[in-house]
Amino acid sequence: MARDHARIRLDIWNDDDWRYLTSSGQWLYMFLLTQPSLTFAGVADWRPAKIAAHTAELTGTDVETFAAELEEGRFILCDRRSEEVLIRSFVKHDGLMKSPNMAVALAKDHGRIGSSVLRAVIVDQLHTLREAKPTLKGWGKPEVGTLLEKRSMTFEEGFAALPDNPSGNPSANPSGKGSGNPSATPFLPNSLPPGLLSSSSPLPETHQRSARAGA
Repeated sequence: MARDHARIRLDIWNDDDWRYLTSSGQWLYMFLLTQPSLTFAGVADWRPAKIAAHTAELTGTDVETFAAELEEGRFILCDRRSEEVLIRSFVKHDGLMKSPNMAVALAKDHGRIGSSVLRAVIVDQLHTLREAKPTLKGWGKPEVGTLLEKRSMTFEEGFAALPDNPSGNPSANPSGKGSGNPSATPFLPNSLPPGLLSSSSPLPETHQRSARAGA
């Protein structure tokens, strides 16, 4: 069962956390959300150079810079060893657990994920969703019950478990507002592709990254 469309909430543009992202970060998020490789578990292939090739001017380094912003804001989590990326809120917002059949599809796709870290973070997301919406029909499937018994870890624990992650520490204080994407202190890349600099719209002021814990 392959995905042929993406569910994008219209109120995403009213969410403060989303609006604090740069246009580059927003573009990458939408790109990942609409990728054919995105599974029902919310995991897609992570190949920055290939992603950049879908544009006229971006490089793999640019894509990594955009990804760093999304990871710092807890929108995505990349495992660069397994070349996989997780859209953190996919399980919450895509509505798969409303349907028993789609819940089974999610469980099957979870079993195909190479990254043990991403697998564990998804289980934690499912536990959070079940606490918030315990009456969804998908919880009754035995495949989902088995999945919920697997190892779990929070987004922050998963981020810390990926030592080659270049984007620093994710925001530890989600706002809990809007679409559910937690707040972060976004930043602009040090250098933007020439095509983005030609826009007549003024660029937002550069935001400083949040201070590192213990600094």
